Amino acid sequence: MGIAFAAALAGILIGSAALQRVAGQVMPDMGTHGAWYASRAAGVAAYLFLWLGLAGGLLMSSAWFDGLVGRAKLLAIHQAASIAGILLGFGHGLVLIQDPWTHFGLVDVLVPFGSYYKTSLTGIGQASLYLGTIVSASFWFRSAIGIKTWRYIHYSSFVAFIGALWHGIQMGTDSHETWLVVLYMATSLSIVSGIVVRLTYTRTVKRRVIQEVSAA
Repeated sequence: MGIAFAAALAGILIGSAALQRVAGQVMPDMGTHGAWYASRAAGVAAYLFLWLGLAGGLLMSSAWFDGLVGRAKLLAIHQAASIAGILLGFGHGLVLIQDPWTHFGLVDVLVPFGSYYKTSLTGIGQASLYLGTIVSASFWFRSAIGIKTWRYIHYSSFVAFIGALWHGIQMGTDSHETWLVVLYMATSLSIVSGIVVRLTYTRTVKRRVIQEVSAA
């Protein structure tokens, strides 16, 4: 768990630095809209990390990379990316409290469907974030809740991803930009492809591999 958190924080720092550099090139002088731009950058970064976590989980469970990449490494990527996405997701909302134009408070940001602004769309994003948090946290409670319940909880990660995607497309002020449209399409298609691979391409998992993942 400690390694996953460390990797997640490293991912946030690297991602934030990259986004800051891009933002300085493609965004106008932020001025009083700095909080809004920071929220948008954090939102896109959160979406990318959540996508990476979901994609990594699909590849790991399908055994497609067995023999090429150890499952323990895929598991670390899966966990770290998911945690980074969740932390950035909370940052995406909380930073808006500092925005002088939106007048968001804690209720607007943290309570699902409690915002005055586009209540339904905002609520979908909030619910997706909390659902993703439950999915990520469930890994460390797997023995307590049982493998069957854990699997059902993990299946809901697809719902969280779809909700986050819909929230970003419908509410993002820059969702019409070509680069973001391409990003949404590429990540969505990759998840669909990953699901197809997961359903059609499986290998017999050796006990040694299972023990390696469980011990990670």
